Amino acid sequence: MRFLILVAGGTGTRMNRPVAKQFLPLGDRPVIVHTLERFREAVPDLFVVLVLHESLHEEWAEVVRAHPTAAVDRVVNGGAERFHSVRNGLDVLPAEPGLVGIHDAVRPLVEVETIRRCYEAAEAFGGAIPLVPVKDTIRRIGEGGSAPLDRAELRAVQTPQVFDLPALRDAYAVEYAPHFTDDATVWEASGRPVAPVEGDLHNIKLTTPEDLLSAEAFLALRRDAAE
Repeated sequence: MRFLILVAGGTGTRMNRPVAKQFLPLGDRPVIVHTLERFREAVPDLFVVLVLHESLHEEWAEVVRAHPTAAVDRVVNGGAERFHSVRNGLDVLPAEPGLVGIHDAVRPLVEVETIRRCYEAAEAFGGAIPLVPVKDTIRRIGEGGSAPLDRAELRAVQTPQVFDLPALRDAYAVEYAPHFTDDATVWEASGRPVAPVEGDLHNIKLTTPEDLLSAEAFLALRRDAAE
């Protein structure tokens, strides 16, 4: 069985829009509809849990009324941190074997092949995360000043992050810690390795208005290439 926890627990205050960023229009439909379409193309018969801030359930219902194919299997409330939101999603998944992907709802341009690579690698190795090269020079800041890091050794982490479901439940049976910034850090804290998978430079997370402009440009490029 294949599962997806789609994390949309925030309200998107950094976007400076009256509408939560997962519901903003991207082309002819909301961001979150694009995201769901990519996953359903990549993984047939996917069981989807949407983790949503409790104040946004009515807005989600309006999205589903306008786009009925966006309906999901379960909707649960988000938590104080991403860790708690994911754990809320895990709590409502069926108690059966399978693979579960965790994805940011505001990464609508993830490639179908990236999704498939992550699920396939997780099936082989237990856990998998998509990575992309770091383009900027990165410096470590300390009390003695700053020093550059070797960019060749650095990668940016994306989603979906995909894991064996029973093992991820076990990994999340701990108290929250500040260094749990994504699901891979929780997974690795339980002593399990995670497999790296090639990510996608267009798979950006929409956080600011500038990100939305980039997504619109990437979407236009994708449509032009398909014509």
